[in-house]
Amino acid sequence: MATTTTVRTGKRPAAPATLSVAELAEQWLTAKRALESAGQAAKGHSDRARRADLARWGRLLTAIPHAPADEDTGLDVATDLAEVCLADLSTDELVSAVAAAKKAWSDATVARMLSTMRGFTRWLTRRQLLSLDPCDSELLRVSSRKQRRPRAVEEPDVEAMVLAAQTEPTGRQQMFWPVRDVALLRFLAGTGARAEEICGATIGEIDRRPERPIWRVGRSKGGKQRDVPLRGDTVDALDHWLEDRTVTLPGGAPRRGAPLFVRTDGTSLTERTLDRLLRAIALRAAVGLPAGAAAHAFRHHYGVTLALRGVPQAAISQLMGHADPRTTAIYTTVAASALIGVLDDAGLL
Repeated sequence: MATTTTVRTGKRPAAPATLSVAELAEQWLTAKRALESAGQAAKGHSDRARRADLARWGRLLTAIPHAPADEDTGLDVATDLAEVCLADLSTDELVSAVAAAKKAWSDATVARMLSTMRGFTRWLTRRQLLSLDPCDSELLRVSSRKQRRPRAVEEPDVEAMVLAAQTEPTGRQQMFWPVRDVALLRFLAGTGARAEEICGATIGEIDRRPERPIWRVGRSKGGKQRDVPLRGDTVDALDHWLEDRTVTLPGGAPRRGAPLFVRTDGTSLTERTLDRLLRAIALRAAVGLPAGAAAHAFRHHYGVTLALRGVPQAAISQLMGHADPRTTAIYTTVAASALIGVLDDAGLL
């Protein structure tokens, strides 16, 4: 009788590919969430971004047709990865998909999509579901900063939106509140607040010191605390808003811990509501806001304005709460380009 000898190689046996790519993606996403801090997991921003990236890859790899304006409509991991198989996760397929992605999304978005796919394929390779990591190729390198330019609203657009916001709503336009909307626009343009920061801001964060009122940002990205000086027009708009809010909503003057901005029914402002409101005001003002979160266009406006007025890069970084100085550099680069254009127009170059 032949004797069977078992040879121990020290390697883990390959896992059977019994799960679909969509199911494997869910396992990977679950593993990534388990490694997040409690704060990150509660916010869910990273998980939502990874899910959106994987869904975009699913559409690219299966060539599902979508209109240019609808690339991000209805993104869903289970649906968009349903037709993807492991054989589709090859270097050649991914390179072709990147070429298509560059036509639909910014360099920064494509770079993040690649980072997400790289993490997923590395995980698949470690589990021996892929023999080679398809992302381990120089062909799959995209710089998120090479051509990155901030998509900011211009100063005339800000003023046009302020003027439109002052108009009393008609009919059933219940989302608008003129004094609040003006204060909100002034605050966004004058502080560079992120959407989550402005929705989480409280009345007590406004420090009305005699020399210069400031906003002591309490809920910031990465817990990076900062103080932002407030312009006079911003303070005036805030005062008008808080006075009107006190007499309009029940309960009298709100406490220091109350949200700085609320909806018309007195409930907290959400990021989704904020985005809808800003886009509705822009529509009334005939202003075209760039794609993405509307509040971020005002944040870019603030950064570009600081750079154009000669504020040092280190100060801009502090005021905007940037962890990476390269993020701030995009504003100084735009400012430098604008100044070169002015000198060229004046015949000085």
